[in-house]
Amino acid sequence: MNGRAIMIQKRFYDALDTGIQLGRYGGIKTFCDEHGLNRTKYSRIRTGIQDPSNARYYTTIDIDALAAICSDLGVNPEWLLLGRGKMLKPSHE
Repeated sequence: MNGRAIMIQKRFYDALDTGIQLGRYGGIKTFCDEHGLNRTKYSRIRTGIQDPSNARYYTTIDIDALAAICSDLGVNPEWLLLGRGKMLKPSHE
């Protein structure tokens, strides 16, 4: 996987952790259940990011998950995809 995709995934999990800290989600399971996503996949992707030797089964985050984190939390899509600007849009800080 290329470096750009890995950075997007790291930012996705940073945003998810922010959502957990803000009380929007109870955890990965809550986020996945709300959006019809495979919790096992998202747990394994996170593990693979933390330890690339464990990146076996799933390697990419669904576009639906990226869109959901933006709409649920007001995550700035430019930050999520390109690393520019702040994580949250001003109206959600």
